Amino acid sequence: MLLKLNDKLLHFLACLAITLTAGELCAVTAGVTKEAAGWMYKKVGSGWAWLDILADAAGIAVGSVLRRLVFDY
Repeated sequence: MLLKLNDKLLHFLACLAITLTAGELCAVTAGVTKEAAGWMYKKVGSGWAWLDILADAAGIAVGSVLRRLVFDY
C-alpha cells in the first residue's frame, strides 16, 4: 500500500515540477507517454493506471494555479 501511495506521490510531484518549468502541455504529454509506455511494454511499468493519470492531473492543476499566482503568466 505504501509503495502505491509513493508512486502516486511521484506522479503528482513530477507533473507539478514539469508544469512549473515547461508548462501544462509538456506535463500532460509526459504523463500520458509514461502510462502508454507502461501499457505497451509491461517491463516499463505496471500497465495503464487511471489513478496515475489522476495523480498527474492533480499535479498539473496545482502547478497551473501556482504558475498563475506566483509567476503571473
